[in-house]
Amino acid sequence: MTPLTKRLLSLLSTAAIAAPGSAFLLPQATRAAQPSPLESISANKQNSNDAHYQQVRNELESSLGRVGEDYYLIYRIVERLSRANGLDEQPWRIRVTETDVFNATASDLNMLTFYGGLLEQLQGDTAAIACVVGHEMAHHTEQHAQEQTEVAARLEALQIEALEEARAEVEASNRQANVFGAVIGVVTNTVGVDIARSSRTGWIATGVANDVLNGLNEEQANRAAARAEEIYAARLEELNEEFSAVSKEAETEADAIGYEYIVRAGFEPDGCVRAMGSLTRITESRLPGITHPKAADRVAALTALNTPTNNQTLTTQGEANLSRSANPLEYGFGRDGSSLRVESRFGSRDIDDGFPQ
Repeated sequence: MTPLTKRLLSLLSTAAIAAPGSAFLLPQATRAAQPSPLESISANKQNSNDAHYQQVRNELESSLGRVGEDYYLIYRIVERLSRANGLDEQPWRIRVTETDVFNATASDLNMLTFYGGLLEQLQGDTAAIACVVGHEMAHHTEQHAQEQTEVAARLEALQIEALEEARAEVEASNRQANVFGAVIGVVTNTVGVDIARSSRTGWIATGVANDVLNGLNEEQANRAAARAEEIYAARLEELNEEFSAVSKEAETEADAIGYEYIVRAGFEPDGCVRAMGSLTRITESRLPGITHPKAADRVAALTALNTPTNNQTLTTQGEANLSRSANPLEYGFGRDGSSLRVESRFGSRDIDDGFPQ
């Protein structure tokens, strides 16, 4: 193992274990300088796929300890799903956290994040974990992440509209002999301070509020912030109704496509039913949800897909894809220093090997 590889493994170990973080954190404005382009972990091509996978396993587990087992598990699944479904023309990024929640997310550009609680609950059931992986990959292939980004933009726009409207009300009240209470109704001086104080950590982002309310004195800003929370909350209900339908449809679609991905890759179809069945044991999953269908409904839909004819068709397709992409995909390290990258079938080439002559 080269000195550069050791340095990178150390970086990844620190990021994954000491500071797992969330898959949805915004990119940092500044980062420490990253090393030069990564060297290939496997300098010499192995004579067999088994030898390749064993080398990857040894490197990850010996360098990252316990979390290295999780990274190897997810690497193997993503690598297999990529080749079996023709998804190996671009790299995939993996992040594993030790956070004890039953969750996985798709974010950024081909980023797949898996939480410790999920891996703990599905420990040893490779097919069930593969179903979760396939589900998150489907969110990317079907561009559901783009829909989430659009919703986030609409939420910020709603916040700005609410703040601007509330500011206009406050400024109008000042011009009309302080008739603020009559203009906005229930928000009075007796409760306004408490609401305003909570609004700074409520629905509306503090940075957005500060930008829009800049120039008002503290008392005016507090009243405007409290009123903006009311306006925003009312309009958020309308967006939630629209967003809920879109989000649930996306989850159902990701379930179905993720199922296809794992069956093409040769995993046991019942793994998806077991993965979703685990959700039914979580209290929150049995309640009406805004973003996800009820777990029991998801299990029923997946069970309907699990037929011999459908599975045979998918298996045949997967075998054909695997024959066209027979070589294992290499792995590398993300430029963010906290993720593993499953290379595309082009990604492990040395620049000199692939350069036009």
